[in-house]
Amino acid sequence: MTDRKQSFEVTGAVHLDITTQAGDIILSESSDNTVTVTLSGSSETVAETTIEQNSDSIIVRTRSPKRRWFSKAMDVHVAAPAESTVRVGLAAGDVVSRMNLKAIDVSLAAGDVVIQGTVSDVRAKVGSGDVKILEPVDDLFVSSANGDVHAGSVDEARITTASGNLDIGMIKSAARCKTASGEVKIHRFDGSDLDIKSMSGNATVGLPPGLEVDARISTISGELHNRLKPSNADDRRRVTLTVKSFSGDVTLRSPW
Repeated sequence: MTDRKQSFEVTGAVHLDITTQAGDIILSESSDNTVTVTLSGSSETVAETTIEQNSDSIIVRTRSPKRRWFSKAMDVHVAAPAESTVRVGLAAGDVVSRMNLKAIDVSLAAGDVVIQGTVSDVRAKVGSGDVKILEPVDDLFVSSANGDVHAGSVDEARITTASGNLDIGMIKSAARCKTASGEVKIHRFDGSDLDIKSMSGNATVGLPPGLEVDARISTISGELHNRLKPSNADDRRRVTLTVKSFSGDVTLRSPW
């Protein structure tokens, strides 16, 4: 096992570009205009990893090993100024961000993505693993083959999973959600346009009172459960709700 650390003086937010094979990537916020990169793991992998500064970009890149890359894991810990942007390419491992970012773009074959700080734009393509976002997001794009997606407050979302559940606390604007076998739960929809497509999973949507819902709901073998209470409001906001399901149930209810 080998540790290696390198620091750079910057003028503010930077672009972080991290590409490696196996190991966790942890992002934290620096207290000044300094970027610090710490590598920890396989001696061979640490030696084959370059760390360099190119204008306002910090690039961390591991040359593709010829064999047994999965047994030569290396963790990458980066501390950088707030409002930076991040691009991550990783084969196996977790990506954890504990800093406030402008945007993050993650491509991950196997592992979890956890966003603990505020981010305006989140994009994640995951082969197998969960995506968990704890703070509000403006724009969320997730594509996952096998894994759950959890998010709190989202303005706009586009989420596609083959096998995984979707659980979103609030959608403020519009969303497109598509899953083959997972359940979709939208705890509160405050937007204008929601489109859900599901093959075998159930879909549950929380709708606040005072809405005029243009509902376009179809299911082949599932059931529709409408638990909404009638609203007497004269000026009701109009929303479009489209749900298509093959064998899952569709439930409309109050927010929870």
